[in-house]
Amino acid sequence: MAKNMKHIGKIANTGLKCVVVFREIYDERGNVIDDKNCLIVETERLPDMEHDDVVRVVQSPEAQDAIEFYQIAHRSLFSDGENMLKRLHDKGYLKKYPTDQINMTPNNHTSVKLSDINHIVRKQSSGMSERDIANSMVDDTDSPPRTQTSLDPTQTIDQAVNTSEQVLDETAIAKNLLSQADTFLAEAERLRDEAYDMAPDLKPKRGRPKKATVSANT
Repeated sequence: MAKNMKHIGKIANTGLKCVVVFREIYDERGNVIDDKNCLIVETERLPDMEHDDVVRVVQSPEAQDAIEFYQIAHRSLFSDGENMLKRLHDKGYLKKYPTDQINMTPNNHTSVKLSDINHIVRKQSSGMSERDIANSMVDDTDSPPRTQTSLDPTQTIDQAVNTSEQVLDETAIAKNLLSQADTFLAEAERLRDEAYDMAPDLKPKRGRPKKATVSANT
């Protein structure tokens, strides 16, 4: 079975292969300011050298362990020694696309909208239970159920294997999206702890601030 890859996708209306660099749009402090769009690189349109270097970094263990590709690109170099994220930005290779127009393709047989993955991650971050999230993903309209590649209920999306086409109900699809979101959240927690270890002063203080005491002599 082929190895599943993070950060790889295709543009829905053109089929062009891409790498998702930013799942959402952030400000300089890392706060999400636009959850409807993302920044990608159209890898098929890159010059050969840049293409090969981006693919090399995407396939690296560091990138596959990262929740977002920019976290690795900002400390990776092209073959000529230039910072990868800087060049992608400076040369205009970073393209803004709606998240519902990007299909994540961890393997040749699985395709999930980036907007769906981001939606689940946000719900989990808000403290919703898996049952509530699964229920919220169920389509109760009269539209027919979606057709997807069959997934084992115990698998994450990244662990999907090729099987015959069959109809999955919305709850089953939602459960598999939840499994994918768990991976994103776990990695986010690891990165947060690593950041606090590097700069302990940034860690939020717990408890109420001490009240100022007034001297009896005043």
